[in-house]
Amino acid sequence: MADVTIIGGGIVGLCSAMALQDRGYTVEIIERGEIGRGASFGNCGLLAPGEVVPVSRPGVMKNIPRWLLDPEGPLFVRPGALARDLTWLLRFLRAGRADRVRHIASSLTPLMKRVNADYDALLEAIRRPGLLSQVENLMLFNDRAEYERDRFSWNLRSELGFDHTFISGSQVRELEPAIEGPITCGLIMKDWYHFTDPLALTQALADEVIRRGGRILLGEARSFDSERGQVRSVKLLNGGRIDTKQVVLAAGAWSGLLSRQLGMRIPLAHLSGYHVQAPHPHVHLERAIYYASGGFVLTPMATGLRIGGTIEIAGPDPKPNFRRADVLAERAKAILPTLDITGSTRWMGARPFIPDTMPIIGKAPAFDNVTLAFGHGQIGMTLGATTGQLVAQLIAHENPAVDLTPFRPQRFT
Repeated sequence: MADVTIIGGGIVGLCSAMALQDRGYTVEIIERGEIGRGASFGNCGLLAPGEVVPVSRPGVMKNIPRWLLDPEGPLFVRPGALARDLTWLLRFLRAGRADRVRHIASSLTPLMKRVNADYDALLEAIRRPGLLSQVENLMLFNDRAEYERDRFSWNLRSELGFDHTFISGSQVRELEPAIEGPITCGLIMKDWYHFTDPLALTQALADEVIRRGGRILLGEARSFDSERGQVRSVKLLNGGRIDTKQVVLAAGAWSGLLSRQLGMRIPLAHLSGYHVQAPHPHVHLERAIYYASGGFVLTPMATGLRIGGTIEIAGPDPKPNFRRADVLAERAKAILPTLDITGSTRWMGARPFIPDTMPIIGKAPAFDNVTLAFGHGQIGMTLGATTGQLVAQLIAHENPAVDLTPFRPQRFT
């Protein structure tokens, strides 16, 4: 029996495993699919420490009703999901009030201030520092008015110590000559970088966990056996049972069912994201680019150019609507007219979103041997290494590096 059983083999589960091994714990990971093939694979690959302002916020709130009705817009609710997820959506919209946004951003800041150093140490430990590009990201706009309309967010980021540099359209093209189209200005995002291959990162972490003596078990956790405030075993869909000492629930979008098994009602939604991966794009970018006017991210990776974005509320395990991915590629051609998407692949996956866009990190209220670490939304890759350290600190009875009160599981009760 391992010291710690981790449910979920994505970036958070793998980073938690390594941080626990650093402290002398034996670990095993239960993963429902192939390691690292979920949201940890399909994300835009950004290390974005300044992404502390939620999607629902002043400056964009007025756009959300229009987006919700546009099947090709950046935020869409499928009709079948509207009734089921209406309560979640209303909570999400309420989190966009200015006072709530300030609270969310201020709460996330201590975590985000640690992400670069935590990843530097992690990549050094797996001997793969080259998986993180050290070229700062760009954010691009068709006109300065778009930036000004979201001035609340930019001012808030600056107040919290996340800086950016405003540049002209000509400066954009000096940095990235391949960029064309209507762009007139942009931002250099200080300390925002990108991973050159998210899948290679998760595979390298898994290899290191195994090299250190950890186990990875394929199976879907469905429920628990418990006694006297302790989880004693994890029951699998195939009828198997794994005895446990400590449990970490880090199953991403699939953590909701399991948290209910532990007596909690955490408002976790499956929000689908999409990407197109062009293996031979015939354009060269040095850095990841978020095109704010188009609502997508361009990330140059070892495997080609990734075009990712959009949020779709469609429920658990929906049938993909790959038209949303195709729209991303079409819009990318507006600023990369020579982009070649021949042979491209498309992906859809579930991002685990809490309405206030802050993750759950903390002990399960009724089970002192269960630690929760899920609900990271669009910042799961960014917070992977830092969350792993916090999980290990909780289990090892160390003082957490940051105040975890804002992320406690009980905040919705």
